[in-house]
Amino acid sequence: MDFIQVLAFESPSLDLDITVIIQTAIFVLVMLALRKFVLVPYFHAYDQRESLTTGAQEEARALQAKAAEAKRQYDEEHQKTYAEVESARKAKVSKANAEASAVIEAKRSEVQREIAERQAELQSDLATARQAVAPQIKALSTNIADKILV
Repeated sequence: MDFIQVLAFESPSLDLDITVIIQTAIFVLVMLALRKFVLVPYFHAYDQRESLTTGAQEEARALQAKAAEAKRQYDEEHQKTYAEVESARKAKVSKANAEASAVIEAKRSEVQREIAERQAELQSDLATARQAVAPQIKALSTNIADKILV
């Protein structure tokens, strides 16, 4: 218990002697060594990584802007080409419709002419048949009247 009482009641004395200077020198030497071999290479690597990251980010932004410009140009060319193709398609459809209408009209007039010729033939055949049957009609009507009256 004496030892504990001594520790409790006696305060340690701090004397400035050569060990303080040696400890300070060791601390300074360790700090200089750490700075040269650890801190300077670390900060150098850190700066390089930052410059690479920043450079990569700027390059990515530039590539994104270039890609956006390329997409815009593609969209413009696509719209232009689509408009040209659509215009050509409409022109061909109009031309095809006009040709189809002309062919249909030609066939329609040919059919109308043929119908008119056939009707004329039928009218002519009907007239000749009536002329051929007219004497027989008169004879048959007389014959029928005789049979009915008898």
